[in-house]
Amino acid sequence: MKQLARMIAALCLFVTLLVLRELPAEIPAHYDFAGNVTRYGSKYELLILPVVLLLVSFGSRFLLLHLRRKAEQAESDKERQAAAANAKVLGVVIFSQTLILSCIQGVLLYNTVLALRGESFLSTFAGEKLLTILCGALLLILGDILPKCRRNGMVGFRLSWTRYNDLTWQKSNRFAGMMLVAAGALGIISTFFAPKGYGMFLLSIYIMAAIVISTVRAWQVYREEKAKERDRG
Repeated sequence: MKQLARMIAALCLFVTLLVLRELPAEIPAHYDFAGNVTRYGSKYELLILPVVLLLVSFGSRFLLLHLRRKAEQAESDKERQAAAANAKVLGVVIFSQTLILSCIQGVLLYNTVLALRGESFLSTFAGEKLLTILCGALLLILGDILPKCRRNGMVGFRLSWTRYNDLTWQKSNRFAGMMLVAAGALGIISTFFAPKGYGMFLLSIYIMAAIVISTVRAWQVYREEKAKERDRG
């Protein structure tokens, strides 16, 4: 899966370079929630996302090697299983992230070509829905995989109080995963009913709400666990 992610990232960069050859030096570089152009900039700004994806996909190799080495050198079955589980989670996250963000890059390239002709795919209802659905799908995948993480410092919903012990980690990441799934599902559903131009805006609201609620819940779980420890002591 990690090799496939690197291939997708490399293909995304290759296609972007091909498109850049046909573009003028200055292109539409930023859009509002309705898909209208709000800023023009250098065409090379289109390279940011594919380059980042390629760096992340190759850089993740070292993280995966670290986790696998940690699993091999673990002194207990619990540590070994945790490292192996986190390596698997990281692989799924990198692959799904690379695939969906590459699709989003394709949408942006297509919209840029149309914008130079005085048209805009993102300003249409179909374009907005497609972009929102792709982002929502990424949230669904991340929300589903999040509860499978074991306590660590690299993967998962990492806060000082979520990492307090295994219980705070499990409860916090399970709840955060449900919030991400809810945000993604609501975003996808909303884009079919919201007025044109509000799909991505509503998805952004759902994401911010999911982060805030998950953080508050993690703090509550931490406080509850601390109180139980004091009672036991």
